[in-house]
Amino acid sequence: MTGKTGGQGGKGVAVSFNKLTYTVPVKKKEKLDIIKDLNGVFHPGRLTALMGPSGSGKTTLMDILAGRKSGAGKIQGEVLYGGCSAPPAVLKHLTGYVEQFDTLIGELTVDQMLMYTAEMKLPRSVPYAEKRKRVDNVIQQLRLNKCQNTVIGSVLSRGISGGQAKRVNVALALISQPLVVYLDEPTSGLDSKMANEVCAILKELVKDGYTIIATVHSPTSFAFSLFDDLMMLQAGGAMVYAGPVADVKNYFVTCGFPFPEEQGYSLPDWLVDTTSGATGATTDATEIEDGAPATADFAAHWAKSKHSEAYSKEFEETLAKLKADPAPLKELPTSGPGQLKALRTLLSYRTSTHYRDGEFLGPRFGDKIFMSLLSLSLYWGIGSKKDAQSIQSTAAVLFFFCALCGYGAAAYVPSLTLERALFYRERADGLYTAVTYYVAKFIEEAVLCIFTSLVFSLAVFWAMELQGSFIIFAVSYFLTSMVGIVLAYAVAAVAPNMDAANAMLPTYVTTCLYFGGLFIVFEKIPVGWYWYSWTSFMRYSWGMLMLNQFQDQATGQEAVFYNDGGVVTVLEFYNLNEGLMSDMGFCAGVLSGLLILFGFLGALGLTFVSHVKR
Repeated sequence: MTGKTGGQGGKGVAVSFNKLTYTVPVKKKEKLDIIKDLNGVFHPGRLTALMGPSGSGKTTLMDILAGRKSGAGKIQGEVLYGGCSAPPAVLKHLTGYVEQFDTLIGELTVDQMLMYTAEMKLPRSVPYAEKRKRVDNVIQQLRLNKCQNTVIGSVLSRGISGGQAKRVNVALALISQPLVVYLDEPTSGLDSKMANEVCAILKELVKDGYTIIATVHSPTSFAFSLFDDLMMLQAGGAMVYAGPVADVKNYFVTCGFPFPEEQGYSLPDWLVDTTSGATGATTDATEIEDGAPATADFAAHWAKSKHSEAYSKEFEETLAKLKADPAPLKELPTSGPGQLKALRTLLSYRTSTHYRDGEFLGPRFGDKIFMSLLSLSLYWGIGSKKDAQSIQSTAAVLFFFCALCGYGAAAYVPSLTLERALFYRERADGLYTAVTYYVAKFIEEAVLCIFTSLVFSLAVFWAMELQGSFIIFAVSYFLTSMVGIVLAYAVAAVAPNMDAANAMLPTYVTTCLYFGGLFIVFEKIPVGWYWYSWTSFMRYSWGMLMLNQFQDQATGQEAVFYNDGGVVTVLEFYNLNEGLMSDMGFCAGVLSGLLILFGFLGALGLTFVSHVKR
């Protein structure tokens, strides 16, 4: 362990952990150690690699240090930043975290993405000019000048390269000027040239005093040589090696595993391959020194080695110094610009971009335009006709309009599911709360829904010669559309993936159709199911449209339906002529209540249901 030992050197701060263990329950009375009894210090001004085979706990260790660990596991031990404990609110500003997979907004340019994050992360006290300066600085640091004004892009639309995207993610972490930066597999998915570029930039950053820790799985030899320190874990989360990268080959010679340079091995690949079978062979340390067995318990050898003894001694001395001279963490900001500012930023950057995106607008306008044209070709002028067939067809098409809002809501499911990884990352970074994000999505869709409802209502109301008030028709269609949208959001929030959401949503909408009043009139619903009909949004949506079309209108006075030997009007036939369901205000009120209820459930789901456990 070499390098700075102080808590306040440069921009960084020393990160120490003492007797750190993380266990998870696997059966009723059994537990599994993911990491076990780890001690260590990561120093400012040094680039540290975390390595080990899959399942060795590299990312788990980093998540615990960054305060991002979730799930049912139990954390034991001490984690200190600059010799003192850091509360969660401080950690969000003290650390930057770069996840393995890129989570960027494809519709924004690189510059817009960075300014968006700066507006979200930095306190209100930071003026716009300072935010602009910070963005320009990280663009220079991460060599993003050439792609600064390039749209980031996505899988379906070409944008920046994979290496540039990785550097943008690093830049996002640096916007708030953190003291410690964690990176999970920063070279994953990159070719050797891009991977080398990313690691070279990280090496430049530590010269500014940052404390940088990165998990790496299979770096190139050049990239590996850029790291100052290495911490290796084996399966089960036990320490295999900790110290300078320059000393690792000599250490493994003492384990009986000399590096076979003549075989053309890459040192980092060889280290992982060699330790990946290290799950606790019975060979003791003496046998390891002498016989170079095929597999070995490297953790046991480390615990008995002189390297470990020296490391532990330096660790204790460093920890004592850090505690004697703790970093002034209380001076760090503990809050961002506030949720109202976050809401405005979401709307100004993301919503405004969506409103200019054809892929976003297409599904929201397309089905309304197509179905209005189809309806007009089938039902032109039908609303004013008084014969039984026309009245029946009018009732059916009004019901169909309501159903369209339910089934068409499937178009809104991707709005949440495809942004899930981005939402989790930005919430963990402290950019906004789940409620703020949900409110922004609600406003985004509500404003657009006003226009889509008007387009649809204008297209069908007069051409089909529907009766009653155009305003009531348009408001009813708007409310029903919004119920469908928030229902889709509620399903998307709790469903584990898009396939599940696309199965759950139409299933529920279909049950609403059964109890909406057209297929089976209310008085004919079996007693055991009657209560459920009151929960169907279709009942109130269709009821509102039917009352507007037929109540106090000439077409509604025609007794053209046969019922139990008598002749009744359409409202009498569907039980809409008396009781609560004959009150248009009641229908509108319950529909609004369901809108609020589904919206609340969606926000609740986003807040408490997580489909990614770290």
